[in-house]
Amino acid sequence: MKVKDRLSLQFTLMFAVLLCVVLAGIYYLVGQNRQESFYTKLDDRALIMGELYLAQDNMSQESFKKVIEKYPQVLSHEIVRIYDANFKPAFIKEDSVSWSKDIIQQVIEKRKIHFSRGEQQISGLYYEDNSGNFVVIASAIDDAGYQNMKRMAWIMFFSFLASLIITFLLGRIFATIALQPISRIINNVKIIRATSLNQRLAVSRYRNDEINQLSTTINNLLEHLEQSFEAQRSFITYASHELRTPLTSILGNAEITLKNEREKEEYKTVLQSIVKESEKLNQLINSLLELAQANIDTNEPEVISLDEILWEVVDEWDGKPGQVKVEYNLPSEKARYTIQGNRRLLFIAISNVLKNAIKFSGDKEVYCSLNCNNNEAIIAIKDSGIGIDKSETENIFKPFYRAPNAAGHEGSGIGLSLADKIIRLHNGTIHINSVLNEGTTISICFPNQ
Repeated sequence: MKVKDRLSLQFTLMFAVLLCVVLAGIYYLVGQNRQESFYTKLDDRALIMGELYLAQDNMSQESFKKVIEKYPQVLSHEIVRIYDANFKPAFIKEDSVSWSKDIIQQVIEKRKIHFSRGEQQISGLYYEDNSGNFVVIASAIDDAGYQNMKRMAWIMFFSFLASLIITFLLGRIFATIALQPISRIINNVKIIRATSLNQRLAVSRYRNDEINQLSTTINNLLEHLEQSFEAQRSFITYASHELRTPLTSILGNAEITLKNEREKEEYKTVLQSIVKESEKLNQLINSLLELAQANIDTNEPEVISLDEILWEVVDEWDGKPGQVKVEYNLPSEKARYTIQGNRRLLFIAISNVLKNAIKFSGDKEVYCSLNCNNNEAIIAIKDSGIGIDKSETENIFKPFYRAPNAAGHEGSGIGLSLADKIIRLHNGTIHINSVLNEGTTISICFPNQ
């Protein structure tokens, strides 16, 4: 069963229970009102009968005439009996209907009683007169009232059925409208393939909306999948080529050296070359492992304070005391610059950015800052080094890419690519602003929690 059908049925069921309770309550109250109203009519009939038979000598001719006018207005199946103080019937003969002494005694004690037998309602009235005290008992069946109640029950039944049908149809319409965002998400996810993992679902400005949270969760999943696929492509496309270069150099030097006897100094030179290439190879392998590790989130996320991690990074790489200047402009709420994530990976990401800034700045100062605005916590690392041409900045985060003017500096071209992956893994973004021969500013932004 589809979700919209299930939601429609659930909504209809809840409405049916509520409507049933309301209609039952209305039916009960109307029934009680019918009963009380008919008892009032019976009281009037008992009083009229008492006045007709007993109060003629105490009433004016005009008043008695009004009583006579009311007398023909009998009730359905009406039966009236009058008893004296000795429980004997008076004025009206008893036939098949008579009342016990217990009932008559209750009327004398309570002055007025109401009770029912089946559909028959009975009213007993104690009537005081100058010729003696009497008990008048009137009974009747409210045929018109019962017919109205039956008619109302059928109206309620058909109204109930019609309301359920209308509610189900309206429920389907509203469920369809409510589930449209999910249908759009499903259609958008269907077209995403391994070759288009860079696509993302649209996210609205309402952060606490459940559909928005679903889209964000799927986007985070796509981000992880994209990074995993990129890691595979990086190993396949780049790793084999980059690993082959130092290995070829090592094997070539070793083979050439072994062909002929060499002087001691020549052996030393070759061995130094092999050691240097081996170090490059080791550094490259470590970088590749870090690049792969950035896509394997095996650790539980922990709370990370950005001011603490930045201080640790600066302390690690500030080889020349005072070369790295740090500035904090933080609000009083620590939660605004606290994130959840993998501390080791985040340390690697910020370290790579700072290490590049120090490497390309030479002996010039490097400035680090941590600021917060309404939406983000921002780590900015600024150097005064060689800078990057604007046409090259869009490629700087690609694995193994190195700008043309970086040829004179050591490196594998993995650092910034690794940093970008780790920052994105933590739902952050990284931006670069660089001017050739003037310097580079890299901003790492994390959304406020």
